[in-house]
Amino acid sequence: MCGISGYLGEYFEHDQLRQSAHTMRHRGPDAEGFYSDGPVGLAHRRLSIIDLSTAANQPMTSANGRYVMVFNGEVYNHSEVARDLSLQLKTRSDSEVVLEAYAKNGPEVLHHFNGMFAIAIWDKEKKSLFLARDRFGIKPLCYYKEGRNLAFASELKGLLPFVKQKEADHEAIGDFLFLEYIPPPATILKNCFKLPAGHYMIADRSGIKIRCWYNLLEKVGEPHAADETEMEETLHALLRSSVKARLASDVPVGAFLSGGTDSSLISAAFGAVSDQTIRTFNIGFDVAQFDESEAARKVADHLQTHHTFLRLGASNSINWATKVGDYYDEPFAVSSCIPSLQVSKMAAEHVTVALSGDGGDELFMGYDLYRWYNRVSKVDRLGKPGRKGIALLLSKGDHRKQRAARILNYPSKSKQWLHVWSQVQDMFSESEIAKLGLSTYSQERLLNEWKAVAATGRTGHDQLSLFDLRNYLANDLLHKVDIASMAHGLEVRVPFLDHRLVEYAINIPACYKIHASGEQKYLLKKVLERYLPKPLIYRPKWGFPAPVGDWLQADLSWMIDRYLLKNNSPLFDHFQSTYIRRLVTDFRKGNTYLTKKVWALIQLGMWEENYLL
Repeated sequence: MCGISGYLGEYFEHDQLRQSAHTMRHRGPDAEGFYSDGPVGLAHRRLSIIDLSTAANQPMTSANGRYVMVFNGEVYNHSEVARDLSLQLKTRSDSEVVLEAYAKNGPEVLHHFNGMFAIAIWDKEKKSLFLARDRFGIKPLCYYKEGRNLAFASELKGLLPFVKQKEADHEAIGDFLFLEYIPPPATILKNCFKLPAGHYMIADRSGIKIRCWYNLLEKVGEPHAADETEMEETLHALLRSSVKARLASDVPVGAFLSGGTDSSLISAAFGAVSDQTIRTFNIGFDVAQFDESEAARKVADHLQTHHTFLRLGASNSINWATKVGDYYDEPFAVSSCIPSLQVSKMAAEHVTVALSGDGGDELFMGYDLYRWYNRVSKVDRLGKPGRKGIALLLSKGDHRKQRAARILNYPSKSKQWLHVWSQVQDMFSESEIAKLGLSTYSQERLLNEWKAVAATGRTGHDQLSLFDLRNYLANDLLHKVDIASMAHGLEVRVPFLDHRLVEYAINIPACYKIHASGEQKYLLKKVLERYLPKPLIYRPKWGFPAPVGDWLQADLSWMIDRYLLKNNSPLFDHFQSTYIRRLVTDFRKGNTYLTKKVWALIQLGMWEENYLL
C-alpha cells in the first residue's frame, strides 16, 4: 500500500514530482523513490506490507530492463499468478509479480489479478505510459491533462504541484451537492480527472486512450437456481477464501468491528481461518444515538478477540471535524469520515493492515434506501396527482414527514430513483441546486449510469444495488476509507470485494437479500448465525455518522459564520447568498434535518479556502 505519482511530457519538471511525492508522504512513510528519463518521471512512497526488504522498493525495473513501475495496492493471488505464468522472481513482493506479469502479457494480465491496485508502468521501448485501476475502485488514481502533457497521482493533492491553473468545475460542484461526493471521471478541479474503476489508460505521443477492462454489469446473469442452503454454503466458502487471502502480510493484521453484520462476519471469518488472536478496533461517541460500542463489545467477547475501544469525547471529535479539509482534498459531505479518521489512527498504533466490512450493504441490500423503494413504489400506484397530494400533505407535518415529502417529490419518472437516492441522503435536490444558483447543472452523467444499470434487465432492488456498487461504494465509501486509513499509514483490505464473491453475490435472487419477512441482508445473516447467537445479529441497523448537527448548533457554530455567512465568502461566487443565509437561519431555528446541506456547504467553503485562495 503506497502513494504513487508521475508525469509524461516536456511541460513538467522533476521538482514538481518531488513536491507531489511529499504531499503524499503519509501514504508511504517507509521509503521514497524516484525515476526520471527525458519526458517521464515516476515517484513512489512505500508502506511496507509484503517483503519488507529494500529489494522490494520502487520504482521497480523489469528483469528485461524495458519497463519501470510504481504500484499501489495488493495482489493477493500473486503467488498463483507467478506460478501460472512461470515468472522468474528476485523478491517475494507482489509488486514484482505485477511488473513481470505485465512485461509478459501486457494489459490482459489485469484479469489474472485478485486484489486492489493502481498501477503505472513506463514502457521505455514504445515511450508509452500505462495506468490502471482495480475492478471496484478500491485504490484511487487521478490525473491532470494539459494538451499532450499528463500527470497522475494517488490523491488529488498530489496533482496540485503540476496544475497550471486551479479552477473549480461547476458541474462537479452540482454533483457534489446532489450526491455528497464527486463521481468520476470528474474531480472538483477543471482538467483534473479520476480514472474510473475497472479502466486503464495508455498515454504516448499520439495522445491518451482509455479502455474499460472490467465491467461489473457484464457479470449480471440469470439468478442462481440453487436452494437457500446451497447458496449459503457457497457464500460462506467464498467469504472464508477471500478473508484468508487478505491475511497475507509480513506486518500485523487486525479488523474493524462495529458490531454490525458486515464487520462481525469479517471478524468471525478472520478467526475461523487464522490461528492467531484477532485484534479488533471500534470507537464510540459520548452521544448515545451515535454509539454502538456495546454491541461491538458483545461481539468481540463472543469471538474472543483482543478488542480495543475508544470512547470519543466531544472536544476531541470536534477538533477532528475542523481538519476534514486537510485530509479530503475535494469537498466530501460524509460526516462518518470523522470517526473513520479516528478509528484508523487508533488501529495504526497497533497494526499496519485492517480488514473492513465495506461492500456488504451494497451486495446484500442493507440500506434504508431499499425500504424506501417499496414505499415510493406503493405511492406511485396512485399516479402523479395522488403522489403530489400525499407529498403536499406530508410537507405540513413534522421533520420526519417533511423528509418523506421531499423524497416523494421527484421531478420526473426518468429521474425518480436518482432523486430518491439523493433525498434519502438528505442532500440538495436538483431544484434546490438551481435555486442556489447553479441553473445549468445537468445530471447527464448520472442518468447515463442509471440507464446502463437498467439495461441489464434487472429491476427493483437489484437495480439500486448495482447502482450503489458502481457508484456509492466505489466513489463515496471506498474513497472515505482510503483517505482516512492512508492518512495514518494503515492499509485497509475489503474481503467483500473479492471479485469472485461479488460476481456470485450479484446473481443471488433479491428475495434472499431482503426476505419476505422484511429482514435485510438475510442470507448474509444466515451465514453469520454459524458464528454468533441470534440476539447479536438481529437488531436495528446503525450507521457510522458523527453528531455534526449537535456540534454545528454549538461548538462548531463558528464554521457556519466563517464559511457560509461572511460577506467575502467564496461560496457567493457560485451561489445566491440570500438562499444560503435563509438555509442557515432555518437550521439555527432548530431544523436539524438541514444538517447535511449546511455541512456540505461548509465542506465546499473549506475546500475553496484551503485550495483556491
